[in-house]
Amino acid sequence: HTTRGEFLSVNLGFGIGATFGVCIAGEISGAHLNPAVSFSLCLLGRFSWKKLPFYMFFQTLGGFVGAAIVYGVHHDGIHAVNNGTLSVTGPRATAFIFGTYPAPYLTLPNGFIDQLIGTGTLLLCILAVLDSKNNGAPKALQPIFIGLAILAIG
Repeated sequence: HTTRGEFLSVNLGFGIGATFGVCIAGEISGAHLNPAVSFSLCLLGRFSWKKLPFYMFFQTLGGFVGAAIVYGVHHDGIHAVNNGTLSVTGPRATAFIFGTYPAPYLTLPNGFIDQLIGTGTLLLCILAVLDSKNNGAPKALQPIFIGLAILAIG
């Protein structure tokens, strides 16, 4: 038993969160929730390079605002666990609440390759779901399939 989320629960959280993010922002901004996806779409000619800096800025800002909200909601619990000392590692570490961290044995080159393959797979899935010339999903189901892709990529 662990006090942290298990692999499946964390992936379910990411997948369901992305599903609702796409539902909320899909018609407004195209639901560009990830700067790497926006950048990749620019490389493929499917998104405007002029819009990219603004999207990336607000995507990053949104991540920090989300982390600040999580901190505010869990402030008392965080400080109760570690007696007021914020730490990234150790038995009373709380930093994992705000992000995911690589395993201690993961090297920088392997971490880069991992992220490259994961982002490429995500982009491939998003493009397949949105492609009406292929077996693209009906518009109402697109957020669900994108969320399931995130869950599957883990």
